Amino acid sequence: MELFTIKGLKSGPTFLFDDQASFPDVIQAVEEELARAKGFFRDSPVVLHFGERSLNKEEWRKLKEVLHREGLLLRYAVAVVPASQELLYKEGLSVRESLLVPPQERKAAQAEAVKGSNALYLRRSLRSGQKEVFDGDVVLVGDVNQGAEILAGGDAIVFGTLRGMVHAGYPDNRDAVVIALNLIPLQLRIGPFIARADEGQNHRRVQRPEVARVKDERIVIEPYQGKL
Repeated sequence: MELFTIKGLKSGPTFLFDDQASFPDVIQAVEEELARAKGFFRDSPVVLHFGERSLNKEEWRKLKEVLHREGLLLRYAVAVVPASQELLYKEGLSVRESLLVPPQERKAAQAEAVKGSNALYLRRSLRSGQKEVFDGDVVLVGDVNQGAEILAGGDAIVFGTLRGMVHAGYPDNRDAVVIALNLIPLQLRIGPFIARADEGQNHRRVQRPEVARVKDERIVIEPYQGKL
C-alpha cells in the first residue's frame, strides 16, 4: 500500500492512510499529493480511512492542520482501533468501522450512480459547486455547468455540454481522453497537462462532439468521429 492514496468512491473522495508507516512520512505524502492536486479538493467533503492505525492526539492535530489548510471538509472517518475511534469521536468526527455504506445511503446512491468494473455512470447534470471524483472512467449523461468539476483516474465522457472543469487521467495518466457533445470547459487537464478555454470559445456557434487528448506533450481537441 502507498503511504497515501485518494480513491473516488460512492461515498465521495476517500483518503486512505498507510496504517503501518511512520506518521511523519504519511503527513509528508499527504502534503505532496494535495500540492499536486492544486486545490481540486477544496471545499470537498472527504472520508478519512485510518485502518488499524492507533492514532494519537498529536498525530491527529498535525493531520487536521494540513487538511484544513487545504480547505477540505471532513465527512467521517473509518478506524478499526477503539482508541482511534474514541479520539476522533471526541474531536467531533463521525466514526465508522468500515467503508460499507449503510443500507439507506446505499439505496439512494444506487438510484443515481452505477459503478461498473472501473467506471462511474451518472444520469444527472452537475451544478456549480458540485464535484465528482472517481479513480476510473466517469460517464455522465447531462451537463457539467460552469463551476462544476470532474476528476477521473481514467477517461471523462460527457453526453451533454461540458462548461466546467475536468481532469482526466488523474494524476499522471496521459493516455486518458475527454469526450463531450459540446466541449467548452473553463479548464481541461489530462494527466500532468493543462489547457484553458480559448477566448471566445464559449460562444462557438456550431456544436459538435469533440475529443481532447495528449499529443506531442500538449492537449489537443479534435472532432469526435465515433472512434479513438
